[in-house]
Amino acid sequence: MKLSRRNFLKGIAAMGATAFLTTYKSEIVQALDEVKDYWHICWLNGADCGGCTISFAQAADPDLVEILTSITVGNSGLPIALPDYMEIIHPASGSVAEKLKEERWKKGSKGRKILIIEGSVQDPGFLTIGGKDFREHLKDAARYADAIIAFGACACYGGIPSGRPNPTNARGVQQFLNEEGINKTVINLPCCPGHPDHLVLTLASVMLGVIPELDAYGRPKVFFGKNMHEELCPYRPYYDRGIFATKPGEEGCRYKLGCKGPVVHTDCAIRKWNNHVSYCVEVGAPCIGCAEPGFPDRFSPFYKEIPSLPTVLGVDATKLGEGLIAATAAGIAIHAAKRLASKEKYEREEEKK
Repeated sequence: MKLSRRNFLKGIAAMGATAFLTTYKSEIVQALDEVKDYWHICWLNGADCGGCTISFAQAADPDLVEILTSITVGNSGLPIALPDYMEIIHPASGSVAEKLKEERWKKGSKGRKILIIEGSVQDPGFLTIGGKDFREHLKDAARYADAIIAFGACACYGGIPSGRPNPTNARGVQQFLNEEGINKTVINLPCCPGHPDHLVLTLASVMLGVIPELDAYGRPKVFFGKNMHEELCPYRPYYDRGIFATKPGEEGCRYKLGCKGPVVHTDCAIRKWNNHVSYCVEVGAPCIGCAEPGFPDRFSPFYKEIPSLPTVLGVDATKLGEGLIAATAAGIAIHAAKRLASKEKYEREEEKK
């Protein structure tokens, strides 16, 4: 493959899936063709609303799907990747779908396996599929998986189903697998819903053998390595000047509307949503922290300020803003006085001529 691991990760961090796959399509096609390895994909749904599947299904560009279905493995005529099981988007259903999963996934069909989980894991008795508890489905699939991806806040850390009082003991996939003694690393792709770019590009990475570096919460640093407030938010200049919106529609930093950006690590501000059109903060809403562990309880109520603000050169932004306003007013007054004095001097010199 012409792309180095470093450049590959830099590329997927900087570009949306569409731009990246278009730019490097020939290199990806060549690399996948060289792999010659059939990839099985199993997508399980735990406690969720289905929003992550919908988000993925509405990905803006089908380039990766085209790549994965047009490159066949040897003389088999089979594409390199084909979902064996996906509860929401799958031609088969009922016992037929369950049989396909057993035959192509669990019984060791040729090729490598990627397990994708959407939704949190609950205690026994709260979710049964095909007469078997979801926990058993997950354990069976995880044992055979070469890579495991948790897609969306619920699968990563419990999400909304884990909110207080959490009677079902909903939690994330990595926590559950650790409890069961299945010591496999889960790549966490949070947000509510998960972003299609994150999943498409992670799948491409895994298939090419480029495993992204993960942070302490299991998130790829290429997507979740920067603080949204400090490094990415286009409204940061308002914050530095102490200009805050107090209601939707006003110009200014969204902090006083409850924006959790100062404690959130995500690339929403540059990746954006809905075919890269906009994102929460840009349309006037605050960031509600859905990319972070502890969502939603940790950030509730969403429209309330977090307890403390970061500082600018050691000065609280609100105080800094007050000082800037005062300094600006004083500067305007001084500038006006200078202009008036210059005007009077010019008029006197004109009278002498």
